[in-house]
Amino acid sequence: MKSINKIALILALLMTLVFPTVAFGEDLDGETNNTTDETQVGSEVDQDADGETDEDLEDEVVEEGNGKGKGNSKAWKEAKAAVEVEKDEIEALKDGIEDEVEELETSLEAAEALGDEAAIAEIKLQLEAKKLEMNEYKVQMKAKIQEMQEIVRNKYTQEELEALKEVTLSLDSIENVDVIPVENVLFKTGNAKFDTPPVIKEGRTLIPVRAVSEALGATVEYDDVEKIVTITKDEKIIIFSLAEGTVTVNDETVEIDVPAEIMNNRTMVPLRFIAEQLELSVEWDQETQTINID
Repeated sequence: MKSINKIALILALLMTLVFPTVAFGEDLDGETNNTTDETQVGSEVDQDADGETDEDLEDEVVEEGNGKGKGNSKAWKEAKAAVEVEKDEIEALKDGIEDEVEELETSLEAAEALGDEAAIAEIKLQLEAKKLEMNEYKVQMKAKIQEMQEIVRNKYTQEELEALKEVTLSLDSIENVDVIPVENVLFKTGNAKFDTPPVIKEGRTLIPVRAVSEALGATVEYDDVEKIVTITKDEKIIIFSLAEGTVTVNDETVEIDVPAEIMNNRTMVPLRFIAEQLELSVEWDQETQTINID
């Protein structure tokens, strides 16, 4: 009987010592190790899906500056593209209403020529309704443009904005020069970041050559000795001679209204000329004071 009691006591002690150890070991190997594995796999999946390396991600990070320059370039581009789509949709609706207004105005002229008072009254009512609708779309478009301007401005850090402010004060002191805020230059595609803002001189917009050319997918080379700027894209080669005030396109001399010049130690070139040579369009929106490059 005593032997049986001793055996039972030994078994009880073994169960007490072994089972908690096994359970504790499962917590470590199961939960902790599984969590680590899931984190590692998740990182690999995210990286493979984006197709980006650590170096790419580092390049995208933008330093925060007192509430400015937040996020990264990928998020900035996506936000800008989304607003651009919304703006284009509103603009398409507005253009459609403008076409309807033109048709109604033509009908009104015909009705007035015939002296059809009933038709005249009806058409005028339709015109009033359409013009109200068109103005509403204009308000929505203006709001989208302001949203895009804010997105553009937010890619600059506070320190960069302060530096631009100082440059603006310097350029404003030049006679016949008006500075354009950097957020007022909107590229449909591409991305430009300025350390010197664009300016209007003699009715022409001048813009830093490297910023705009690289935003439009061109390469820029500068010969400091000869004072020559060369812009290349595909088969197009544009050469500005700062010393002579001339420009050639594929070895042919071309006349321009305003020559390239140096401002704030940056080569400034005529925006419209560069964009059109690179087969892009430039539109000035007087109401919003913005330049749209498509």
